[in-house]
Formats: sequence, structure tokens, C-alpha cells
Amino acid sequence: MDEADQQVLTGGVIAEHGLDPTHLWLEYIALGGDAPEQDLRSYLAGNLKLPAKDRDALAQAINEHCAANSLLGRVPLSDFPLAGRPTDFQDPYSSK
Repeated sequence: MDEADQQVLTGGVIAEHGLDPTHLWLEYIALGGDAPEQDLRSYLAGNLKLPAKDRDALAQAINEHCAANSLLGRVPLSDFPLAGRPTDFQDPYSSK
């Protein structure tokens, strides 16, 4: 997944559910993220890029928070294919 797409989707889930960035930052740190809270806020504002490791730790923190609170919507991890499907995909309804 393109990092800009992941950044936009991350911000979208946070905005949709009104999640608290400070609370998410604490969960992110617990999952191995190491960016300062201000960097995380800058990332969420679209003013800073984060490495895939940190983007994925934040996505995991958000996803765990959403799951624990029965909120819909998840943030994809950096290795998630946003569009298309694998070339070896076999449609289960295909007669081929």
C-alpha cells in the first residue's frame, strides 16, 4: 500500500470515530512505536511521514481500539494491497 493512502485511511478512521490521538499514541508506544507524540500528531495532520514500522504500529493500535469498542472500520497495514487482487486469485464461483 502506498504510504500516502495509508496515512489518509488512518486519519479517516480516527476522524470517523473521534478517537483521541494521545490515547492512541500510548497504545502505539505499547506496540513498539517510538515516534514522539508530536510527530504522531504531525503525521495525522499530513505534515510528516513515518516509516512503515511506525505506521503499522499506529494502525494496529487503532484497529485494536476499534475492535475492543465494537467500532467499524479498520486501518490497513503497509503491506496490504489497496487495489487489484493477486494474479493467482481463483474466483470461487468460476467454472474454470
